[in-house]
Amino acid sequence: MDALSDILKATRWTANVYFSSAGQGPWCMQVLYRPQGVFHAVLKGRCYLRERGGPDAIVLEEGDVVAFPTGGDHKISGTQEGLKLAAKNVIRLTDNDEVMVLKQGAVSFSQREPDEHASESVVWLTGTMSYDTSIAHPLLKELPCSIVVGKDNKDASQVMQGVVSVLVSGGRADAPGSTLTVDRMSEVLFLQMLQCHVQSSTQSSGYFAALADPHIGAALNLVHNEDDGSLTVESLCSAAAMSRTKFNARFKQLVGETPKAYLTNTRLLRAITKLQHSQESIQGIALAAGYSSDASFSKAVKNRFGMTPGEFRKAEL
Repeated sequence: MDALSDILKATRWTANVYFSSAGQGPWCMQVLYRPQGVFHAVLKGRCYLRERGGPDAIVLEEGDVVAFPTGGDHKISGTQEGLKLAAKNVIRLTDNDEVMVLKQGAVSFSQREPDEHASESVVWLTGTMSYDTSIAHPLLKELPCSIVVGKDNKDASQVMQGVVSVLVSGGRADAPGSTLTVDRMSEVLFLQMLQCHVQSSTQSSGYFAALADPHIGAALNLVHNEDDGSLTVESLCSAAAMSRTKFNARFKQLVGETPKAYLTNTRLLRAITKLQHSQESIQGIALAAGYSSDASFSKAVKNRFGMTPGEFRKAEL
């Protein structure tokens, strides 16, 4: 498993999808800020989108996908002029206020599969992205405000369309297994968008730069593939083909913490997931995390998360 995939798994990714549509008349929809993410995939027609406080509006056409990983406030409209409309009506898409929007004009929402022969000029898929923000991982701290993947990126766009197609057919509230389908495919969608962001990023420092770095990226993937607690800083240096001094300096510059600290934190995050979602013994989980005794493992977990392994397991049950 690569680093990105493992991090999404550790942060307990979940999602919900809704189908939105609008007719020919003037309309505007404003998605209010939420602590986590929102994404849109245009299924039919064309619309305009602008993030709050952002520059000029961007055009979204059929096949385009845009994500706001940190839940940025933004507007969508059928025309550029429509973005200036004052959105007035408050709409709650779920009972628990997960998504709140303001709208003006004939914008409708549904959790059922959209009608391909509908008369609306624009139809799009809106999804929410929820993850555990209590996990202080460097990637979560550096999530971009927005990511756009259009048809100009042919390889990524083809993958996106395949994922969106499954979301459309499997995201209906009455579809068997819809919750699991949405979670898995939304995770794949976001993973692809993050990969596009990594490939196009020009940042010289930070976690995304670390993933793109051929040396540090190789070491990160090795860390996130570990399952027996056997890795050492020396073995990571060897995988990165760097001296220990240069590796430590480069790793800390990009990731923001030392290789040893990152390795320890990743092992503990994986251990917490096992405690909460598996029946594996605490002793076995401790050994896989690189701890030779239950006592040292319990102390490390307590210091890092404020709870003992036993408390984590009881809390989940």
